[in-house]
Amino acid sequence: MPQALRAAHGGKEHLYRTLAATDKRAAKLEATAWEVSLKTAWAARSSPSGAPQATLRHLYATYRTLAREGAFAAHLPSPDPLAFDSFTESIDLTLDLMADEAEERDFTPEEQAKVWALNDAKAEHMGQRVKPRKELQATFKELAAEHLRLWKIEPGRRETNTEQQKVATFDLFASFFGERPLRDVTRADASTFADALRQLDSNWARTGKAKGETPAMPWKELQRTFGGRDKGLSDATVNRHMATLSALWKWAEAREHCTGRNPFEGHRRSLKVGKNKNPYVAWEPEELERLFSPPPARADLTEVMIVALFTGMRLDEIVSLTCGQIRKEEGVTFIDITAAKTDNGIRKVPLHPRLAWLAKRVQGKAADARIWPKFTGEGPGNKPGGDAGKEFSRFKIALGYTSRTKAFHSFRKNVVGYLERARVPENEVAQLVGHAKQGFTFGTYGSQSLLQRRAEIVALIEYPGLNLPTPE
Repeated sequence: MPQALRAAHGGKEHLYRTLAATDKRAAKLEATAWEVSLKTAWAARSSPSGAPQATLRHLYATYRTLAREGAFAAHLPSPDPLAFDSFTESIDLTLDLMADEAEERDFTPEEQAKVWALNDAKAEHMGQRVKPRKELQATFKELAAEHLRLWKIEPGRRETNTEQQKVATFDLFASFFGERPLRDVTRADASTFADALRQLDSNWARTGKAKGETPAMPWKELQRTFGGRDKGLSDATVNRHMATLSALWKWAEAREHCTGRNPFEGHRRSLKVGKNKNPYVAWEPEELERLFSPPPARADLTEVMIVALFTGMRLDEIVSLTCGQIRKEEGVTFIDITAAKTDNGIRKVPLHPRLAWLAKRVQGKAADARIWPKFTGEGPGNKPGGDAGKEFSRFKIALGYTSRTKAFHSFRKNVVGYLERARVPENEVAQLVGHAKQGFTFGTYGSQSLLQRRAEIVALIEYPGLNLPTPE
């Protein structure tokens, strides 16, 4: 007996019952049925809204299986020669007994689930087609949660903050659609949702009123507070939301939770540069001068900006660095990036001469100690990039740089652009910054190793006239 419910049962820790079965197999089936009924009732009492759907589905499935295995035949006193057969007679007898026990009151949700299970087991036995019980179908949110759980345990899945994006999509649609089965989603529902997203304030999730709401802000309130804008979420963001929902439908369809045309397909808008796609662009020389004259008040933010300028590394790759990732091989000191979203991101980035201070910084320190520990981890992957990104955004906005095309990622564009102008082969640039390679690159360059060649490339990066602080 659950601790919280013992008081209602005279403080009993265990419940006992004499079974009516006459053989070991029937007794096991009867005991299983009783145990499932008890646990369902306990779950219903613990839930503010009564027996949850998932528990009722489990009860239904268990009783249907028990009926299929003949658990209720043990209660048959004597065969009725006019009955369809002993199986259906035993089911009918059990249903009659349940109706008598309930008398004039309505069945409880648990009892109703049992009745459905027995009726469907009888229909199945008689060769009739049994339709899914709409009342017991998983809701959209339940299916989304199961889909996400299985997605997370896929072999080779890396810890990323992509999970947060999926959760945000599912929470938004659940708020819009309500506690209904996924199979009930129509094309009109999906279209209405997509249209609403395109009118939703792009900063809605960053405001104190919506952020951290538990439960999530109701859809009507969300629309009243942040909806109806002339310019809402970007087409790229809406595309991502609809692609996530489309993937959920395909997953659910393969498991027979829904059928028919995927309602979330056909809402994607093509992205064209200059129209509805605004990629990151490099910082101009005068903009770089403003970013470092004066530099940010936080020394750690200044340092990661400098590292980005001379490595082309992503923000989270930099702020996640540990002392043990600064290594030396073949006379070359480099940053060993061992974890990335893709295999291409796993690479060795030689230290630029302007980053010699970084090699000195890590001497004598524990290999697992983070170089910039003040940036706190966020999300499922406990990544500090989100915290650092917010700090940089506040800094650049304070300087008047509000365009989303100018961000920390723009430092990476500076590095790639400089190397392209220096006529470094595209394939070698791709290897250095962790992009997919477009062709084949030899592993050696005469007497030089690949690492030595990369060090030579990195040393080319310069920003003439830019006055940068030198960290200690």
